[in-house]
Amino acid sequence: MSHAMKLISLFTLALMVLLAPQARAEQGITPNSIVIGRSAGMTGPIASRMKPATEAMDAYFDHINRKGGVYGRKIKFINLDDGNDPKRAAENARKLVDDADVFALFMTSGTPQTLAVMPTVLEREVPLIGTSSGADSLRAPNKYLFHLKASYGDEFFKVARHMKTIGVTRVAIVYSDDPSGKEGFQLAQNALQQHGITPLAVATLKGDNSKAVVDQVMKAGPQAIILPALAAPAATFYKEFAKVPNRPQVFAWSIVSVENIYKEVGADIFGLIVAQVFPSPVNSTMGMVREYAAIMKAANLPEGGYPGLEGYLSARILVEGLVRAGKEPTRSKLLAGLQTMKQYDIGGDFVTFNDRNVGRNFVELTLVGRDGRFLR
Repeated sequence: MSHAMKLISLFTLALMVLLAPQARAEQGITPNSIVIGRSAGMTGPIASRMKPATEAMDAYFDHINRKGGVYGRKIKFINLDDGNDPKRAAENARKLVDDADVFALFMTSGTPQTLAVMPTVLEREVPLIGTSSGADSLRAPNKYLFHLKASYGDEFFKVARHMKTIGVTRVAIVYSDDPSGKEGFQLAQNALQQHGITPLAVATLKGDNSKAVVDQVMKAGPQAIILPALAAPAATFYKEFAKVPNRPQVFAWSIVSVENIYKEVGADIFGLIVAQVFPSPVNSTMGMVREYAAIMKAANLPEGGYPGLEGYLSARILVEGLVRAGKEPTRSKLLAGLQTMKQYDIGGDFVTFNDRNVGRNFVELTLVGRDGRFLR
């Protein structure tokens, strides 16, 4: 080949390289950052739980960033308020994916809100790592959604098994008239039936009917009441229930707001049993609790009880997934990396994602004391 032809060939090759379509960088990944997005009810009825959870997430991400990030990339965390409104949650998810170019979504709050973001998750194939909801209706197989805690069904199964063990057979169910409460009722009823217990009374909290509900339930003479109700209706129920002498034991799920109930009834909250899906945040014998406390202290933030520990552990599991996604992360590598977690030690508990992307099934029952604090 002549010298001239060689020059033409080299020029043509260089031109082809310049004009060839360039590989698109993974969305939300830059040489220096990983963008994570979240929509949560920072205002509205669940704000009292979302605030400490979010502070713990921020504190853990800052902790990781101070150590150099994940393979040199700092985590940029964008948290949008949806006011516990499914419509706003759906809009936020689209904004985060389309405008903010997030790599993954993280810890949505609420069952209706999580359902509302799922079209964006599925259409855009965006991982959603965690949700504050333990709804069984979200547990259908979904390759993009990972669950970081036990379900509400698991919680009520634990409650029903405890009742069976101690010989409680006369049980009532009081639930709030909303999608979460209705699902909670079905799960509680199913759990009782699995243990040979048929509810002797069922009542629905609607508006200001708490007194009528208490009267209806107490006429049935229950030994225990299961309360699948959200923050506000649970508190209004307890305000009336606290007036009853010789009250039966009440069992609530993990998302009940003990703070709201305590504000209404004070020391009369004593005896409330709450199912928990994370270990006690004051159990300093556990490595996760000690690290959580140290991280919050370093951030000059108060420890946020169970919601705070949930926020910290959720962020920790996400970061481990990012590490397992490797130095050139993609969304598919993140999903695969999470699935490699088998008996991953988080400091006293373990994460193992099964074929339904559920990583933990820890449940324990806790007692609320007269000061509104949890007793073991």
